[in-house]
Amino acid sequence: MVTRWFSVVFGFAVSALSLGAQEAASLVPKPYRAQLEQHGHVREMSLRDAIATALQCNLEIEIEGYNHEAARANTTNASAYYDPVLGLNTSAISTNVPVTNILQTGEFASQITKTWSVSPSIQQNLPGGGTAILTTNLNRVSTNSDYSLINPVLGSTFGLTITQPLLRGFLRTGAERQIAINQLNERITVSQFQQKAAAVVEQVINNYWRLAATLENYEAQRQGYAVAAAEYEESRKKNGDGPQAAVSSQRSELLSRDQILAQAAVQIIQASNGLKRLLAPSVADPLWADGIVATDTPDVKPLSITLEEAVHAAMSKRPELEQLRLQIKQSDADVRFNRQETKPTVNLRLETLATGDTGPIRDIPPGTIPPASITGGIGAATRQALAFQHPSFAAGVEIKMPVRNGAAQSQLTNALIGGHKLQAQLRAAEQDILVDVRNAWESIEAQRRTVDSTQLARRLAEEHLTAETAKPASDSQNLDVLRSRKDLEEARTRELQAQIDYQLAVVSLERAMSTLLDDQQVVFPARK
Repeated sequence: MVTRWFSVVFGFAVSALSLGAQEAASLVPKPYRAQLEQHGHVREMSLRDAIATALQCNLEIEIEGYNHEAARANTTNASAYYDPVLGLNTSAISTNVPVTNILQTGEFASQITKTWSVSPSIQQNLPGGGTAILTTNLNRVSTNSDYSLINPVLGSTFGLTITQPLLRGFLRTGAERQIAINQLNERITVSQFQQKAAAVVEQVINNYWRLAATLENYEAQRQGYAVAAAEYEESRKKNGDGPQAAVSSQRSELLSRDQILAQAAVQIIQASNGLKRLLAPSVADPLWADGIVATDTPDVKPLSITLEEAVHAAMSKRPELEQLRLQIKQSDADVRFNRQETKPTVNLRLETLATGDTGPIRDIPPGTIPPASITGGIGAATRQALAFQHPSFAAGVEIKMPVRNGAAQSQLTNALIGGHKLQAQLRAAEQDILVDVRNAWESIEAQRRTVDSTQLARRLAEEHLTAETAKPASDSQNLDVLRSRKDLEEARTRELQAQIDYQLAVVSLERAMSTLLDDQQVVFPARK
C-alpha cells in the first residue's frame, strides 16, 4: 500500500510539467491522511495506545522477560541441593563355601548361606554444610549349619549418620554461594527487564513524535508544492509557452518541490515502519498493512525539578547502578566462599545404629532357656531396633590440610580483584550518569527557548496571512495568500518540531533519572 502511495506522490510534478498550467495547479497532492484512506485502512493512534501496544507485543520486551524466568529456574535448581533424596537397595545372595572346621556345619561338607535384604534410606543435605543419612535394613539369613541357635535369622537395623564440616565448608558452602548468586541474579534480571522496557518506551515515544513531525512536514511541503504550481501557472500566463527564463525557472522550482515532497513521503514511510517494528509481534500482524496517523500533540510543560533533585533521583534509581551493586554483592559471596575454602578440612562424623535380631529357635539341649527377646518374626526385630535395645555409637574427626593450597588462594585473589573492579566500574558509571543527567537537564532550557521563538514566528505568520486575506481579491493577491499559507504551514512545522524536541528532551531526562515508566504511568500487562 505504501509503495503505491509513494508512486502516486512521486509522479505529481512530472505530470504537472507535461500538462498545462491549469492542470499543474490541479495536481497538487492530497493530504497524507486522504491518500492513505484511498489505499487501505488507517489506524489512528495516541501515544498512550502506542506504549500500551509495545508493552504487550514488543519482541525485545518478551525476550527480556524470558531471561528472568531462566534466572528463577536457576535459583530453583540451586535450591534443589537441599531436596531430600530417597534410596532403596535390595539384594538376594546365596553362598556355598567348603567346610574347614567341623564346628561350622556339623556333618555337611559345605556351608550354604542364603540372604535377602531390603534397605530404604533418606539423605538430607543440611544448611550448615553437613549431611544426614537415615537408613534402615530388613534382612533374612538362613544357613545349613547345625550350630545356629536361630535359623533363619530375621534382622532389622536403624542407623543415623551425620557429617558436619567444622572449618572448610561450614556455613559458607558451594550450594549456599550458588543460591545467593542466583537469587541476586534474579534481581538483576528484574532490573534489566525494567531497563529494557524503559528503553523500548523511549524508542516508541521518539518514533511516535518522529512520525507526527514527518506528517506535519509533508503538509508544509505540500503547501510549498501548491505555491510552486501556482507560480508556474502565473508565469505561463504572463510569458506564454516560450522558452523564457522565468518559465524555465518556475519549471525547475516545481521539479525541485516535487523532489522535496518525495523525500518527505520517504520520511513518513521510514518513521511509520520504525514505529510498527516496535509495536508488531510478528511479520504477519495486520499492523504492517495499515497506515498509522499520530493523533497526539506535544504537551510543553515547564520543568519542575532542580538539577540536584534530578541527580539524586538518578543515583538512587538508575538500573545500571542497581545491577552493579547487585554484582558487587555476588562478588562478596564469592569472596566469602573462597576465603572459607583456604581453611583446612575438619569434618565431624557421628553415627548411631540400633539392631534387632529374631527368628525361630532350633532344637536346643534340655534345660536351656533362650532369651525371650530373640524369638519372633521380622516385626519383633523391628521393634527391638526402634526401641534402641541394642544401640551402637561412633564418633570421629577427619582432618585434611593441603600443604600449600595454591588453587584456593588463587581463586580468592581473583574474587577480590573482581570485587575491586566492580567498585571502580560503579564509580565510573556514577560519573557517566551525572553527565547524562546534566546534559539532559540543561538541554531542556535551550529547547524551551526554541519553542518560544518558533511560537512567536507562527503567530507572526498567522497575522500576515490574516492581512493578506483581507486585501481585495486578484490573481496576484490569490498567489500572495497561497504563499502566506505556505509560510504559515512551515512556521507550524517548525513550531511542532521545536515542541517535539522539547518533549524528547524531557523524555531523555526522565530516562536519565529512571523515572520514565512512572512518569508515563506504565502498567505491565500479564503475559501468556
